[in-house]
Amino acid sequence: MIKKPVVLCLQESKLNVVDDLLIKAIWGSASLGFSFQPSMGASGGLLTVWDRNVVEVWSTTSFPHVLVIRGQVLQTGQEFVIANIYASCDTATKQVLWDHLQLFVLNNGEAKLSFCGDLNSVPFSEERRGMGSFIRQHDSDIFNKFIDESSLIDLPIFGRLFTWCNTPFSQQRNIQII
Repeated sequence: MIKKPVVLCLQESKLNVVDDLLIKAIWGSASLGFSFQPSMGASGGLLTVWDRNVVEVWSTTSFPHVLVIRGQVLQTGQEFVIANIYASCDTATKQVLWDHLQLFVLNNGEAKLSFCGDLNSVPFSEERRGMGSFIRQHDSDIFNKFIDESSLIDLPIFGRLFTWCNTPFSQQRNIQII
């Protein structure tokens, strides 16, 4: 059985322009909505796509490294906010992002809020794979402080289906998108 995501968040698209034809090629149907943040040169670029038969998106906004959609699940009326994030690798830039996101959390009160994407940070060295498993403790400390002070829950998602993989897309099998 093939499962199709309701909302798809992509990071580092490296696209400056996104149009309906590209999105239909990715999504495979006409019942879609999308929002994107263009790349800056050869890096970045955020793309969020959703199924209009399942969710209604009221608004999309963006700020550096973040693309936000707000809406509701049509069947239940449950309101949601999803922030698609592609954080910089630079520690100082991440600190600014964490500060901005902490205010974002506070300003969204009781909203069902989800962060997804590539935060380029891990709370614990055991979660880092590749690159010689090098971790900058200061990065982890400020990331953990952000998680704690924002009352966020870091979901324990592990394994190849949920983490970065250095396999060309054309060679990947059993890909699961959540």
